[in-house]
Amino acid sequence: MTSPETSRRIWTMTIRRFAEVAWSHHGPLRYVSVTLTPILVALLVPGYWWALCSLGAVIGVIIDIRTQAAFARLSKDLDHIDEAALRNALGKYIAALATVTAAYVLPYAALAFAPQPAPVIGLLFGAGGALICATLHVMTRTMIFYTIPSIVLAMVLNAVALSEGGANAIVLGAMAALFSANAIIAARSGAKSFGELIKARLHAEEAAEDLERRVNERTAQLEVASKRAQAANKAKSMFLANMSHELRTPLNAVIGYSEIIEEDLESGDTSASAADLAKIRGSATHLLTLISEILDLSRIESGRLELKPRSFDLPSLLRASLDTVKPTAAKQRTTCQVNLAPTVGLMVSDETRVRQCVLNLLSNAAKFTHNGVIALDMRECRIGAARGVAISVQDTGPGISAENQARLFRPFSQIDSTKTRAHDGAGLGLVITRRLARAMGGDVQVSSKLGEGSTFTLYLPLDITSATPVQAA
Repeated sequence: MTSPETSRRIWTMTIRRFAEVAWSHHGPLRYVSVTLTPILVALLVPGYWWALCSLGAVIGVIIDIRTQAAFARLSKDLDHIDEAALRNALGKYIAALATVTAAYVLPYAALAFAPQPAPVIGLLFGAGGALICATLHVMTRTMIFYTIPSIVLAMVLNAVALSEGGANAIVLGAMAALFSANAIIAARSGAKSFGELIKARLHAEEAAEDLERRVNERTAQLEVASKRAQAANKAKSMFLANMSHELRTPLNAVIGYSEIIEEDLESGDTSASAADLAKIRGSATHLLTLISEILDLSRIESGRLELKPRSFDLPSLLRASLDTVKPTAAKQRTTCQVNLAPTVGLMVSDETRVRQCVLNLLSNAAKFTHNGVIALDMRECRIGAARGVAISVQDTGPGISAENQARLFRPFSQIDSTKTRAHDGAGLGLVITRRLARAMGGDVQVSSKLGEGSTFTLYLPLDITSATPVQAA
């Protein structure tokens, strides 16, 4: 079924094509024909029959030119006219063309009553009109019925006038009528072909428009993909540059303090060696943490992360994790608070990965909070249809802007990615935490306002064996 817009476009193209053919291609020849034929009548037919033909030509040309101008105006405004208005305008123009045809032809129908060779001229002029109608009047399959009646009349009258009456008149009149019928059939076939041509042209235009739209969509998609690839490449380059700095710092400390201990052993003074060894161990531990984070992310992204669920006491894990970061918080003159719901006890999950997630959130809070408070809260919740637990870490730190919150969980993207940033680390803690949480059927959400602190909430199912991993957005 043709849509209203498609139907309107078909009518639009039909009108424009008809205007092009009827006037641009055939108009000049038509005006010459109707102008010269009255001169021929004046030379060959006695009397003032030429005046009648000239009057018809003048009237027909005037209406023809005015119709052409109106058609040209309509063609310019077609894009702003609906289908109903187009059909109405088309009916008016078909009526105008029927009037033009009648003005041209009816004077030659009158030549049937003039002396010879007037009927011959009238018959030939009518046959020429029938040919024009059969080839040009094809806007619609019914258009020919409005424009050809005057031509049929002229041909039949002049054919009958050429005979001497009797049976000859009937035969010649019937032949003229048959000629007109053939013109009608040819016009209707032409209208069908004209319509199919218009539809084929419309389909070609629609295909071209669809191709252009798809090319534009693909171009836009490629542009977005290119920008994303460039951003990712830039982020990775910056990340690698920062990581080279982060990795060199503990390595230099290990090498430097090892050389100092070596010199102390050579001199025999090893009084400071214990402190130096402690610094070497601290730097090595920090280096191991950095490497572990990178390897964890690599395993997660490659799909090689293996979870080992077992039953453990969640409140004990949370208290132990908070005790681990208390020394760091104390150095920042930050106090730690804990609030654990009594309804949650045992949890079936990967204990190591749960501890890693909680420690990442607590370590970040301790690192960025000065002279403030860190609150660890645990409550029961629902994750879909399953029982779950919400573990919140709230701090009174500097907070995070909305723009930077969108970058928190992007790999290789840090809020402060400069080499002179105040806090060390790979910047992968939150990324790994969210990936691990989703692998265990949960998620991590952040709520923060600049200058008002932050709250990170870790959602996990209490039984990982019945949970479905959550795909990253």
